[in-house]
Amino acid sequence: MLPLNIFIEGQNIEILPEWKEKIEEELTRLQKRYNDPIVNARVELIGGGRHRQGQFEIRIIAAVPGNTLTVTRQGELVSPLIIEAFDVLDRRLQETSDTRQQRVKTHPENTILGKIARIFPDEDFGFIETADGEEVYFHAHALKKGNFDKLQVGHKVKLALEEGLKGPQAVWVRLQD
Repeated sequence: MLPLNIFIEGQNIEILPEWKEKIEEELTRLQKRYNDPIVNARVELIGGGRHRQGQFEIRIIAAVPGNTLTVTRQGELVSPLIIEAFDVLDRRLQETSDTRQQRVKTHPENTILGKIARIFPDEDFGFIETADGEEVYFHAHALKKGNFDKLQVGHKVKLALEEGLKGPQAVWVRLQD
């Protein structure tokens, strides 16, 4: 199962079939491993002697819901470089997944209670009213263990806040039991 959009290109180098196959194999492996799908992936292999740390460079740009991950590696041989770059991407996807699944430790003092005040299901966001009457933005990706399409105004939730560009926003939202 490859990402929706995948682009593999070479600059100053012809992409060998075995490299393309390895890249597709690695993307398929990562796609199966994580809940968040890789929506777009761009892999660039760059050849030439201009790199200080090696003759080749690989750049991987992978888009997952709510995030774009970039990996750049340089080295002497392309095949090991592909493996190394995808190992790094794997670790970054794991970190992203852990954060989204709230396996990263959250501090209870940052957890507050609220209720869904407004919801815009067609646009994947809404607002939560906190106990002190403040409205907090949240995106569908912030919802943990629940279905965004089934949320209704008035549902009670727990959430953690961070300061966004336009004011407070929920880092994660969980329906109260």
